[in-house]
Amino acid sequence: MIEPTEFDGTIILDETVSRKRIGVMALGTDAVLEDVFADMFTGLPVSIFVNRVVFENPVTMNSLAAMDADIERCLENILPGSPLDVVAFGCSSGTVAIGEDKLAARIRAVKPGAGVTNPVTAAASAFDALGVRRVSILTPYSKEVNRHVADFFLDKGLDVLNVVGFGVDDDRDIARIPAATITEGARAARHPDAEAVFLSCTALRSAHMAPSVEAQLGVPVVTSNQAMGWHALRLAGIEISVPGFGQLLDRPLAA
Repeated sequence: MIEPTEFDGTIILDETVSRKRIGVMALGTDAVLEDVFADMFTGLPVSIFVNRVVFENPVTMNSLAAMDADIERCLENILPGSPLDVVAFGCSSGTVAIGEDKLAARIRAVKPGAGVTNPVTAAASAFDALGVRRVSILTPYSKEVNRHVADFFLDKGLDVLNVVGFGVDDDRDIARIPAATITEGARAARHPDAEAVFLSCTALRSAHMAPSVEAQLGVPVVTSNQAMGWHALRLAGIEISVPGFGQLLDRPLAA
């Protein structure tokens, strides 16, 4: 038997946190968001802490709004008792269904002082940073959900020229939509007068595609995960450009 001993020196706890802390609430069904953030934040002074929100398919306004009941539990279990610099809620249509202001209030009640972002709030900020007002939207959602997504951006003062949806109602299947289909959908969705195209949904594997789709369409491309990652970095005070995710990642927040 080994008899354990105790360290007899002095322990002084380090009170300095040198990396920004970003808490991420991802859907229980999301298979994409964490990989995108891991790639986007590599080498940056950022630590990511993820927990999962209960979500039940299919993707409808009712099922999306039902996530509101799990927000508090999910967030309380991200570094309990410790502050976060930014909280990112990882669902575009879920933010629309719950309500942007209601969601932000829920988050700040648990993590006061944290910056708050989500894909659609981030996308609206991205359009400001890019200096565009006329947008086309591609989503994997149904027409019902797309009407509400369009209304969100219209209420932000944007000119939504059109919305095209794939009509996929299972969040797990959204993550299986291939790059070629996303590219084809973006080309089909891009209105001739659009100054940018928004590819909505954190489950859609589109963030890494932004540069190639921009090259094909000739306009900026904003995606849910790309925009939310950019917004989280800027809210955390990190102004570093990140290559490989489109021109948005070179931009500061709009004044």
